[in-house]
Amino acid sequence: MSLSTAALDATPAARTTVSNPHRTTLTGTALDAGLDDLAALLDGDVVRPSDPDWDAARAAWQLGVDQRPVAVVLARSEADVSRTLRLAARMDLRVAPQGTGHGAIALGDVSGAILLRTAALSYVVIDPGQRTATVGAGATWGDVLDASAPHGLAGLSGSSRTVGVVGYCLGGGIGWLGRLHGLGAGSIVSARVALPGGAVVIASPSEHADLWWALRGGGGAGVVTELTVRLFDVPRLTAGSLWWPRERAREVLATWARMLPALPREITSTARVLRFPDLEELPEPIRGGSFVLVQAAVVGSAELADRMLAPLRALEPLIDDVGPAPLEALGHLAMDPPDPSEGAAEGVVLSSLDEDAIDAWLSAIDSPECAGVVAADLRHLGGALALGEGHDAALTGLDGVVAAVAIAPATPAATLDQASAMVDLALAALGPWVGEHQYANFVERPVAQRTLVGVAVDRLDTVRMTYDPDGTVLRRHGAGR
Repeated sequence: MSLSTAALDATPAARTTVSNPHRTTLTGTALDAGLDDLAALLDGDVVRPSDPDWDAARAAWQLGVDQRPVAVVLARSEADVSRTLRLAARMDLRVAPQGTGHGAIALGDVSGAILLRTAALSYVVIDPGQRTATVGAGATWGDVLDASAPHGLAGLSGSSRTVGVVGYCLGGGIGWLGRLHGLGAGSIVSARVALPGGAVVIASPSEHADLWWALRGGGGAGVVTELTVRLFDVPRLTAGSLWWPRERAREVLATWARMLPALPREITSTARVLRFPDLEELPEPIRGGSFVLVQAAVVGSAELADRMLAPLRALEPLIDDVGPAPLEALGHLAMDPPDPSEGAAEGVVLSSLDEDAIDAWLSAIDSPECAGVVAADLRHLGGALALGEGHDAALTGLDGVVAAVAIAPATPAATLDQASAMVDLALAALGPWVGEHQYANFVERPVAQRTLVGVAVDRLDTVRMTYDPDGTVLRRHGAGR
């Protein structure tokens, strides 16, 4: 049975049945016919397993993720998103939205689903007067920063320029301005959302306010095609890194941890242990070396930074490049890799950080079993990131003082599974200090929603039943309550 072009716009009819453990089953012939009809309507493209560009179309940012959907839609317009959802509703298929491909593991199994790639919707419109950015579903924080910085404005972006605005905000969003201005989710002014069946609604405080609430850190429902987020004035920025040899790590981390309670909200910092590979493209001072760093972004003068960072400077760093910086520096401060790669990363939120925790952390990442962990970060939370600091939202903040993140690449000497085991072992050492709730964007594997948003999961369930009762749209960490 072929679905005609007109049928895509019709009211959902009786559903046929395919091989999919999560939904009913649909014959291959009917699926191909439906995809043919969809392809004829799209501004973008449909890519299938038999097509030569299949592997490129289904690849995630984490190259070790083997996504095997029934097809990939490369959307080029909001209408393409609606058409895809309309087909999925008629044929009892799921839809897995994906912009940049970050966070693909947390999306879970996409077999039996259409992978809906929105990277082409990468437009950014800055309104300096209203201090907002309106972005398409494929826009990255690098796109926003490049467009907003000339106006002296910045969004509540994370550490990486390549992370998508939509997925980041729907999961919460912590970054260099977070301790002063809060979660990225809290900056969502409004959203355009395509729902199962193809209708597009606006979610804002005055329209579909329940959906707007759910989008702000709870993942929402449907497929976000456009977000408007608030921007913030940054009249002066002081930023940079302090570097010491790796053997100074305990001294540096202990000093940093003692400083945290007294740091004003204008300062966000991260303490990191980094191992650099012996690669020719790296500069000689760091090539093949191991270091401990404290990186800081200060919304304010160099004098404020000098006062606050004095205890660290007393430890005589090898390198100290903290100073006045342009806004664009926020996208490069963390030195995140600009290209997709294969490896493992995971994070936990710590309810406290003392010297025993630091000893356990360093002991773990120094062990031979964790030799592949190249980055071990402690990211300062608190301030406007604290639980309850935000406005009405599914996630108002994080109940912890520090987020710990471990990263291990897959290499010829370590498979992806081995890299994952190293990351797990490093984080397991922090078990006594791990809080009850975790942060969605740092948790790579699907987990229960209650672990991420606490009691808000009950209200989220109600919103999702209202807008997507059949569970058509896959979301990260959608495995259960």
